[in-house]
Order: sequence, then structure tokens, then C-alpha cells
Amino acid sequence: MADEPRPKDVSALFQRLVAAATQLNTVSDELGKSIAALDDLLKQLNLGVDTWVTIIQYSDEEQPGYFVSHALGYARVGSKWGIALRTIAGYEQDDPRDYRKDWWPFNDAPRALRIDAVDKLPDLLEALTKAATATAEKIQNKVGQAQEVVAVAIAAQPRPAQRRK
Repeated sequence: MADEPRPKDVSALFQRLVAAATQLNTVSDELGKSIAALDDLLKQLNLGVDTWVTIIQYSDEEQPGYFVSHALGYARVGSKWGIALRTIAGYEQDDPRDYRKDWWPFNDAPRALRIDAVDKLPDLLEALTKAATATAEKIQNKVGQAQEVVAVAIAAQPRPAQRRK
């Protein structure tokens, strides 16, 4: 019976747990506020460019071909653009549409994933810069083509009959 916890021991353990949980939630909220501030800055840029960087990817040796990938990104989750986290898992030989995919706004993601993602924030900013530059170049290459189509459409438009005097 010496191994059974006594009520005083349980009470002390629970009080320590309350203190630990309070500290955990306080620092987690601080991290969330920092990410929200960065998220607001990125939203002001109106990028609209989906960009992801890998946090970690691993395979299960006991299940050949099975992988799990965690990524940090800037993407549309639901109807809102923002800093996001995702997990993709599946068998490499399967159709990617069959992979299990979980996406979250950063501050709604599992805490362990948020912690791992912080180190990748500079990589995300670099990837966003490259993606925005590449997208701008693609659009620039299409502007002339779009202008040609518009010019041809305007020229082909039927002209109203001119009035006779």
C-alpha cells in the first residue's frame, strides 16, 4: 500500500500541474500574438500566393512507402489567407488525392507543430519572396497576350450603323 498516492500528494501534484499549465498557456499565447502580428503584416501585402516550406518529413520503416510531412506555409485556409500549418500522410505509391491532409491556421494547429514551425519562419519569408517574384514574372509575360486579345475583340466589335444625312 505504500505505492498508492495519498490525498495530500495528489493535491500537491495537481497544484504543480495547474502552475505548469498556466505557464504553458501564457507562453503559448505570447507565441500566438507574435505570429498574429506577422500574419497581419503579410496580409497587408496582399500576396495571394500559396507557399510552403517543409518542417520535417519522415518515413515509417515498419510500413514501407508510408510518409508523414509537416509544413509551414502561407495559404488560404477556409476563406482566409494567412500563416498556416499542414500535415500530409500517406503511401508514396497512392494517388496524392488519397493522402490524409490536415490544414490549420497557425494558431489553431497542434502546439507541438507550432513549436517546430517557428524555426522555419525565415525560410517561409524567403520562399514567399521567390514565389511572389516568380508569379509577377509569369503575369508580366501574359500581359501582352491579354492586351492582344482585348485589342482584337475591340476591333472585331460591330460598329453601330452611321446615320445618313
